[in-house]
Amino acid sequence: MVFLLGSLVSCLDYEDLRENPNEPNSVPPSLIFTTLVPGATGSFSDTYEKMQYHLWIATDNVFSPNFNNGFGGSFDYSTLRNIIQMTKEADAAGAPAYAIIGKFLKARMYIEMTRRMGDIPMSEAGLGADKPQPKYDTQKSVYIQSLDWLDEANSELATFLNANPGVNIEGDPYYDGDLRQWQKLINAYTLRILLSLSKKENDPDVNVKGRFANIVNNPDTYPLLTGLEDNAQLIYSNEDGFRQTYNPDQAVYRDAVVYASTYIDLLKGKEDPRLMKVADPTQDALDANPIEAEVRADYNAYAGADISGAATENSAKKLDGDFSFPNFDKYWNYVGQPGVFMSYWEQELHIAEGAHRGWAAVDAKLHYDNGVTASMEFYSVDASEITTYLTNKQPYVTGAAGLTRILEQKYLAFAENTDHESFFTTRRTGVPTYLFSSEHNSITRYPVRWTYPASEDLDNKSNYRAALRAQFGAEVDDRDQIIWLLKD
Repeated sequence: MVFLLGSLVSCLDYEDLRENPNEPNSVPPSLIFTTLVPGATGSFSDTYEKMQYHLWIATDNVFSPNFNNGFGGSFDYSTLRNIIQMTKEADAAGAPAYAIIGKFLKARMYIEMTRRMGDIPMSEAGLGADKPQPKYDTQKSVYIQSLDWLDEANSELATFLNANPGVNIEGDPYYDGDLRQWQKLINAYTLRILLSLSKKENDPDVNVKGRFANIVNNPDTYPLLTGLEDNAQLIYSNEDGFRQTYNPDQAVYRDAVVYASTYIDLLKGKEDPRLMKVADPTQDALDANPIEAEVRADYNAYAGADISGAATENSAKKLDGDFSFPNFDKYWNYVGQPGVFMSYWEQELHIAEGAHRGWAAVDAKLHYDNGVTASMEFYSVDASEITTYLTNKQPYVTGAAGLTRILEQKYLAFAENTDHESFFTTRRTGVPTYLFSSEHNSITRYPVRWTYPASEDLDNKSNYRAALRAQFGAEVDDRDQIIWLLKD
């Protein structure tokens, strides 16, 4: 699984990369850069079970998914140290492009922490012994600073490329060092963050609408992704460290992973041709009709497990052939589908949502169609089926129903890719409706934030408790407390 970029490699610190830490050797900035590039979370990992795309049902399964787990936060200061060191090495090597992209990496690092926990140390973070107990900055200020860094990264990359056309960087797993692709990615990522701030669209300090309109209305200044070929994605292969998790070497996955009804029912209800690409019909449906082609063409031949149901009941239904498994031909190999960090379809659906909300005078329908088309092309859906779908089944519509439709298409397009973006979109909008059972899942809804690291109450008690009081009115670190990002 090529999540190694985000997990195996990024845990290295600068000292680990030096040939001999006892000697004053420098490290090529490209080597540090590789450890910092955001990884891609492969299909059928536990992350996507949280978003109710699939469900793990072992044969002897007696436990339903416990959605109460996995909401403990952490501060990623080792990444910050590596970004700082990469910038120093880039300056020493006369390779400023790494330092410029470092602004994107730094912005993303802080955003990933703040979108989970709320207020976090920023202005005093990374100062080491000079500030061992950093104060917490407000979430609003963290977002403003991060958006400014992203804007600076775009403009500085443009200036660098104008002065150094054709210059590439090393250590890039996504674009083979093409800096123009990185400029597009940075701007697409900025749109992701702006849409995540939709509840703050009228805050003049953040200027969500103005920043959004500036990007989408000025393509020469803010180039964007133009097609699937621009996806930031990793291709799997049958080599050590590059296999997708769901593969023949992991036989238990084939038996245990079934699709969840939250995902499958949405595809069925829309008569979405992606269903036939990602899933196999239930064994019950195949047994009932000897003509397999007819079964595969029937939307009613597919079914997902109720993720809120009793584990023993789901296990029995799986054994009885009631559920759809991932499409054998597509997924049960070492390649599967690429691991996606950021995609063209995501960008286009973000533009469609922003335009639908009135943030810029661009054609929401055009970008909705672009996003849905790109997602379907990713799954190799026939062009005629895409046209029928966008013309007759799920065309762009205005009003509240249109916004819901865009958000549902985001959920479908994020299936088994793009890490937590689907979760954060649903947390922000409530679309789609997740299934829960207090009896079987421990909760009736997801927590809305991650708690701070427990060590903060020991190592940085005064600032930690001050941040809790400032945000929530009490020194209580609770996962149901509403952070600034989610307040209307």
